[in-house]
Amino acid sequence: MHIVGLTGGIGSGKSEASKIFISLGIEVIDLDSIAKDITKKDGFGYAPLVKLMGNDYLNKTKEIDRKKLRKKFFEDISIKKKVESILHPLILEECKNQIKRCDGNNYNYIVIVVPLLFETSVYLDLINESLLIDCRENLQLRRVKARDMNSPTLVQLIMNSQKNRKEKIKKADNVIMNNGTINDLNDQIQRFHKKKQKIIGLNL
Repeated sequence: MHIVGLTGGIGSGKSEASKIFISLGIEVIDLDSIAKDITKKDGFGYAPLVKLMGNDYLNKTKEIDRKKLRKKFFEDISIKKKVESILHPLILEECKNQIKRCDGNNYNYIVIVVPLLFETSVYLDLINESLLIDCRENLQLRRVKARDMNSPTLVQLIMNSQKNRKEKIKKADNVIMNNGTINDLNDQIQRFHKKKQKIIGLNL
C-alpha cells in the first residue's frame, strides 16, 4: 500500500487539503484528530496528561482545555517536551494501528496528515513520499488568526517551532502552493490524485 505523508505549517491549508482527498475517496489518517481523540476524557492519553498538567487545565466538563494547554505548550519549552514525551508515542501507535486497518482494502494510496513530518522524522519511515502544502507566511498569520482567534504572538511562536518554509520545500517530494482560493487548491490536488492513480496503477 502506497502512503503519502501530507504536511505543512500552521494555516497552510492541510485541513482543506484533507477534505479534498476525502471527497476523492482517499482514506485519510490525521494525527491532529488522533491527538484530540486520545486526550478526550475517555481517551488513553487523558489521564497521563492530567497527571502532568493538573486540574487547572480542565474545563467545566472535565475535558482538557485545549486553548489554555496550547498556549502553555508553546510558551514553555519544558512543558512542551514533557507533553510530547507522553503523547507522541501514543499517537504513533494509534497511527500504525489505523494503517494496519487500511492494509488489504485495495486502496491505491492513503494519506497520513503529519503536521511535523520533517520535525519528527519517525513518520518518514512510514511513508512512501511526502506532499507539502505551503503558503506565504503573511497568509498563515491571517488564516490562523481568523480561524482560532489566537494572538499574533502565539501564532508566531507556533510558526517558530516548525521548520522554516525553505527547509520544508527542500525536503518535500511534492509541493502544492496554497496562496490562492479553495478552487485553486482543489485543482492542484486533483492533478496530484490523477497522477498518483496513474503511476500506482501501472505498478500494481
